[in-house]
Amino acid sequence: MGASERVAALRRARERQARIETATGRTLRARASLDRAIEAKAVAIERYDERLAEAEARWAAETAELARVCRSAEAAAEILGWSVGELRRVVKSERERRAAAGERLGGSDAGT
Repeated sequence: MGASERVAALRRARERQARIETATGRTLRARASLDRAIEAKAVAIERYDERLAEAEARWAAETAELARVCRSAEAAAEILGWSVGELRRVVKSERERRAAAGERLGGSDAGT
């Protein structure tokens, strides 16, 4: 191998190393971007789950209020086009949710 061939081989090796370093940098940046996107998705899902829970609670509370105002599960169910059993399940779950919320509030004050 002559001197010019060694110089050419060394030049190719340096160019290859530079391409490897460039590709490694791009790969690491892409992974960091992926990690940020995964975290953002998790935060968004949590936020939407909270909004969904709040909407469900509001719906159940309004359904229970309708039954209370009607003074009849049968009348409220008829207005909504539901069976009486469906309406009673919603009202019961709302009652349980309120009781659990009251326990949480009461439990946090117990130590003060």
